[in-house]
Formats: sequence, C-alpha cells, structure tokens
Amino acid sequence: MIFDALFGSKVETISSKETEEKLAKANVQILDVRTKEEYNQGHIPNSINIEVTEVENNLDKINKNNEIITVCASGMRSNRAAKKLVDLGYEKVKNMKGGMMAWKGKVE
Repeated sequence: MIFDALFGSKVETISSKETEEKLAKANVQILDVRTKEEYNQGHIPNSINIEVTEVENNLDKINKNNEIITVCASGMRSNRAAKKLVDLGYEKVKNMKGGMMAWKGKVE
C-alpha cells in the first residue's frame, strides 16, 4: 500500500514473444507510447500511437475491455504509461519488456 502510494501501481510485464503470440487473439490492444517520429520509423502492426505524455488525454481511444500491452523503445516510458492506466482503473494492462529493441516480430 505505501509502495503504491509513493511509486504507483506495480505493472505486470510480458515478453515480446508472448506479445507476438497474443496478437493472434482478439481483445488485445497494443499501445505504443513513443513519439510520432519513432512510431513512423516502425511499429507493431495494428498498434495505436499515443505519446506517453498524452495517454490521460486520449483514454477514449483505449478500450478498457481489451488486454492492453504498452510498448516504447526500451520499456521505460511504456512502464510509466501502464502504471498510469492501472491507477486510472484499467485492469488488464501489461508492459512489454525491452520495448521495440526486444521485438522480433513483424513491423509496419
């Protein structure tokens, strides 16, 4: 309780391989929190791009019923975004470990 109050909620992590496997299933939303420029250089297919600083202003684009996997370049910004979503009541949020640096799947 005290830890959560000081540092925010703890977020479950998921590997890039597990993320790739989950993409074949319905009800999974990839939230890429990098800048537009980073996103345009290559991103996971069907992901949505909302910069980490804009997540709270774009909650209408993030489906609470889906499992949400946050992604950035290395996993730091996406962890921050995932914590923010959990704090806002999103229950099915995971952060992809290693970010796009760890991603071996298809890129658009």
